Amino acid sequence: MYSLLVAEGPDAGARFPLPEREPQLIGRSTEAIPIRDDSVSRRHAELTPDEGRWWIRDLESSNGTFVNDAPVLERVPLGPGDRIRCGDTVLVLIHAEEPHSGGGIRAADPALTTVVVLPEEGTSSDSDDRLFPLLELATETDPASMAVGLCTVTCELLDADAAALIRLNGQGVAIGSPVIRTADGQETKTPLELPRQLIQAALTSDRPRIALVEDGPSIIAVAIGDSDLPSAILAASRPQTRPWKTEDLDLLALIGNVGALLLASADRMTHASRTERLAAMGEAIAALSHSIKNILQGLRGGADAVELALNRDKIDLARQGWTILARNLDRILALSLNMLVYSKDRGLDLDPRRPGDVARDAVDLLAASALRRQVDLECRPDPDEPPIPIDADALHQAILNLVGNALDAVEDQSGRVLVTTRFDREHDQVAIEVLDNGPGISADRRDRIFEPFFSTKGQRGTGLGLAVARKLVEQHLGTITLLEGNHAGATFRITLPASRSDELDAAGTRGPRPLPDGDLGVTFS
Repeated sequence: MYSLLVAEGPDAGARFPLPEREPQLIGRSTEAIPIRDDSVSRRHAELTPDEGRWWIRDLESSNGTFVNDAPVLERVPLGPGDRIRCGDTVLVLIHAEEPHSGGGIRAADPALTTVVVLPEEGTSSDSDDRLFPLLELATETDPASMAVGLCTVTCELLDADAAALIRLNGQGVAIGSPVIRTADGQETKTPLELPRQLIQAALTSDRPRIALVEDGPSIIAVAIGDSDLPSAILAASRPQTRPWKTEDLDLLALIGNVGALLLASADRMTHASRTERLAAMGEAIAALSHSIKNILQGLRGGADAVELALNRDKIDLARQGWTILARNLDRILALSLNMLVYSKDRGLDLDPRRPGDVARDAVDLLAASALRRQVDLECRPDPDEPPIPIDADALHQAILNLVGNALDAVEDQSGRVLVTTRFDREHDQVAIEVLDNGPGISADRRDRIFEPFFSTKGQRGTGLGLAVARKLVEQHLGTITLLEGNHAGATFRITLPASRSDELDAAGTRGPRPLPDGDLGVTFS
């Protein structure tokens, strides 16, 4: 099975399987492979399976599609290892049968391999100083990135052509895919042949070992970590024309000792982070379960009231029961939408739209609920505001959450909610305000209102509405604040830039970022 691995871009490290016989779309639209890069068009390129291989064609994207740096002008076949560039994102086509790190590691022919060890003559006096590049990895917290860094620095310190790291489990068995890097930090396409007897010798000795492979490179390897429980095998390769010296083995042993500490630290931080995420997930599930239980109880109560009214042929009682049902259906719909937005990062589909039109749509959607409670709900958009680059659906959700909260805060029959928009020409921004005449938010709760699952509405709230609103507004490079004032109730203000500093086309797609030397990475013929 084929997959796309994101090598560069905001989603670097992500992997997207390509189901057989199912065409795939690359872009920012909801039906595409989820790419968050706003330099990628909404419908950028299409991947199509045909007779066992994949083909790609550009869909008239704003920034073009490139395969191995060649522009895609028509339907182009793809092979494993091909690099697809869309905007600032680079994807690599990989096959499930291939290791993810270049050419991988394979066993050398034992008959053509000799394992030797040079005599121990002590460590060169400058070895410790040479380890400074290795110590710079101490700030790295991701074990995968740490492995890449160890290989790259090993190549640099030992003047090796390539270095490999094989992670081991508690039984000394290799786990995951090996990491291989060349001296410039790149993956190598050539498999590194590690003799089995070299690995075995490294695991059973405190000293590195050299393997001389007939008609091949010479390799040194060391087990890093506790001698009773090594965590990895670190190996470096040179051609036999540049033989290893005793000080090289000593330096590799030092690299292994420091590398063991770095890997152990990264593993611990990863474990701690995973534990924190699991704890947060448990709290989220508990909060959501509590909210869903309350909503279901409301639905059950409304259904019982409707059933009782139908049995007694009392239409007025049925209307009361239906009001309860409708209110809780609105709550569970809002909860579902907020859960989707909060749990999934998606890029914005920017189009020139007037925020006032989006605000009016949100108010119209909640008008029936306000009418049932006899609450005055009004929208006053600025007639002079210009269209600005926004994702209408995302902004609609944010305004919907604010207006929904305001409706929940006010009293029936006397409540009032006002939504306004105003264009600030001087600061080139649009402000959207949602005002209500409810009880307001106490000073001791103001600092926490945007926290996920923190609610001031008791059992009627989920604590996701404001958190989701802030997330969507900040994706627009805007701000959302609770204004302080002497008036009753609460006022929330959303501020959105009327123009963006990054250049966007009519479809809201940014141009690719230039390379460090100023070149956009596009070749014109």
